[in-house]
Amino acid sequence: MPNRLSQKKDFFDSEFCQHKNFWQKRKVSVLSDMVFDLHNRKFARQVSHVATRHPVRKILVTSVQVPRRDRKLRTVFNRFRKTRHSVDFATARMMQGKGKFSNINTALSQVNLPDYDWVIVTDDDVDLPPRFLDMFIPLCEIMKLKISQPAHRYHSYTSFTFNYRKWNSIARVTRYVEDGPVTAFHRDAMAYLFPFPELRWAWATDILFCHEAHKRNHNVGIVDYTAIEHLKPAGNDYSVREAMTEARAFLARKSLQPDRQELFRITEILRRIDHNFLNCDIMV
Repeated sequence: MPNRLSQKKDFFDSEFCQHKNFWQKRKVSVLSDMVFDLHNRKFARQVSHVATRHPVRKILVTSVQVPRRDRKLRTVFNRFRKTRHSVDFATARMMQGKGKFSNINTALSQVNLPDYDWVIVTDDDVDLPPRFLDMFIPLCEIMKLKISQPAHRYHSYTSFTFNYRKWNSIARVTRYVEDGPVTAFHRDAMAYLFPFPELRWAWATDILFCHEAHKRNHNVGIVDYTAIEHLKPAGNDYSVREAMTEARAFLARKSLQPDRQELFRITEILRRIDHNFLNCDIMV
């Protein structure tokens, strides 16, 4: 009998894909986040020191304006505005039949992308921690991340448990970053990723993003210290089956065969920021 552990699983196999959040159904998720918040206080002074001394960056925040959800988007944008960095915003009205990144491409076509150090693509159904960018951007740059995402709190909807924040970790270099609900792209990554693939459901675009970054020896990763809360599950407003079918076809066209065990792997963890700004554990 073949060894089950040696068999390569489809990336979108239901055995792996966490469409229905395990933690969200349990009150223990709230308690878990409280414990994490208390634990993370030991990092607060280190992160604050870096945040106040980090160079001011020019950041573009972009999103899709969904009908009847303008107020939600304004709330998210107001959170992004509370920062010492220079922030601009670019949006596009959702066009019928066009996917997330098709609309984002429209929004970004209205600006001069080389003007920005970072481009952040955000959904409108997220809750961000206070002064999110002041902490998130320096930690991304300390870890030399070119594509990054904030981790998820445990009382948050996420597609994969891999994206929940990790204990005793400020940030980590990984092999995979999800394409939502908040994804950040450094100017170096935008140079080879834009324009984004125009898929209807946007699944598997993140696999291509990470593949292109790894080809260039660019780091991708997750910032655990700035964990966010995604307020609704992915696939709530569309057919998961159609999204999965489109994703598999897209990967086949790109000759990509993602291995979940390889992608969901941590290579470095930032556990302490010293006077040289970096002290990390190397995972082999």
